[in-house]
Amino acid sequence: MAMEDSRPVGARVTEQMVGSSTALTAVSWGEREAILYALGVGAGLGAPESELHFTTENTGGIDLKVVPSFITILAAAAPPPALAELDMGRFLHAEQRFELFAPLPPKGSGFVRNRVDSVEDKGPGKGAIYRNIATLYADADCETALAQSGAAIYVMGGGGFGGPRPASAPYALPDRAPDFTIVQETRPEQALLYRLSGDRHRLHSDPAFARERDFPRPILHGLCTYGFACRALIAAVTGDDPDRLTSMTARFVKPVYPGDTLNTQIWLSGNGKAQFRMLNEAGESVLERGNAEFREA
Repeated sequence: MAMEDSRPVGARVTEQMVGSSTALTAVSWGEREAILYALGVGAGLGAPESELHFTTENTGGIDLKVVPSFITILAAAAPPPALAELDMGRFLHAEQRFELFAPLPPKGSGFVRNRVDSVEDKGPGKGAIYRNIATLYADADCETALAQSGAAIYVMGGGGFGGPRPASAPYALPDRAPDFTIVQETRPEQALLYRLSGDRHRLHSDPAFARERDFPRPILHGLCTYGFACRALIAAVTGDDPDRLTSMTARFVKPVYPGDTLNTQIWLSGNGKAQFRMLNEAGESVLERGNAEFREA
């Protein structure tokens, strides 16, 4: 007799999810979408002339560029496979990464396929970690990959299915002062602006909904915070040239509230690599285990 699955309905992660994928999904974007995303992750806030290469397409002598973390928006065109079977109320966004094989243009098109890369079991009565990878291809033949966007999602109550245990790679920041600290202000309406790029979850806009889930007010999207960190890296290590940033990884550890001040501390590792973390105004980590790679000038 098969044993009954005691995990809550909506939290039933299984190893059979691994390898499942979405259909190939056509995606296109233009200057409007690229600019709206840039504004959503804080470009030009408080200093409109500072990031015109992200926020305008018609300024003389300046070419419009794309904030590299915009790939997370394009990847959302193909929602993670198998998650439709799970309760969204049990999800926590744990980690995010991207890798660009070529700079994203301000307007373009392609095809996205998302697949489950792995599932990890933290044990009975605990959670599961579900990892997916979305790939953006130049054509429907999937011969040329332009970029990848990967996420780790913690599913509360999803453990106990007998899968492999999580394995975490060693990570330590250098035992010295950071090479750069980039201070960024978020605006009280930041989440309302960012949500126009696609994520309309009520936790980021509905005060009553947020309070029901034990938050005093709506929180900022994790991927918006991630976009702020991306801009901080560009300012610190690429000479304000976003085309030089090729990959970025970070772990989400604490929510950010619209209006918070963010401090991104960055350490150069050499050979086009950097480590980083982001702190809120109270000195608490909101992003950790940050890694980035960039092309040397």
